[in-house]
Amino acid sequence: MATKSKEHLLLLEDVEKCERDIIAGLLAVPDGGHATIVINSGGGSVYAGLGIGTVIRHKRLHCHAIVLADCSSSALLVFAACETREIAPHASFLFHPMQWSSDDRSRVNGAKSWSEEFTRVCTASEEWMSELLPIPMTTLRRWINQERYVKAHELIDRGIASPLALPGPKVVSVPRPAARRSSKAATSRSSAKIRRVG
Repeated sequence: MATKSKEHLLLLEDVEKCERDIIAGLLAVPDGGHATIVINSGGGSVYAGLGIGTVIRHKRLHCHAIVLADCSSSALLVFAACETREIAPHASFLFHPMQWSSDDRSRVNGAKSWSEEFTRVCTASEEWMSELLPIPMTTLRRWINQERYVKAHELIDRGIASPLALPGPKVVSVPRPAARRSSKAATSRSSAKIRRVG
């Protein structure tokens, strides 16, 4: 069972938009301490995801992830870095290839260098998730190539996460009304009782 932590960090937007606050929060936790990261994010910068995960691992933090609904793309890097994970039964996890983004004005040498960096970071991200979740690399790459939305129960069945408890609505037990007796039957039973007593 995960140790409860007062430190709750929120990853509720693109990863790079939350990076500064999350890293600052993690740095404030003593080395080897505990923190909870609440995730509902479609991803963002791979560098931001790896950066947050690197702080977690460098400080040997015991982080607990709670996924509310969406944990996709680079948010998976943060999810993987957490030691324990709880996920809502309706949550989904999109695995997809890294997307190329470059400046049209880049020179040939710059484009070539970026291509090499793109390949390196792609490989590093796959190895990160395969090792930490863990998932066999063949399965992980199949999910990525299929651009697959993996369902919560698939990760739970693999032992990667546990289900987030969502208590159902409180059911109030209403006593069933007693069956109404016909006046004729009631009169008959009453008469019979009087005759027995008499």
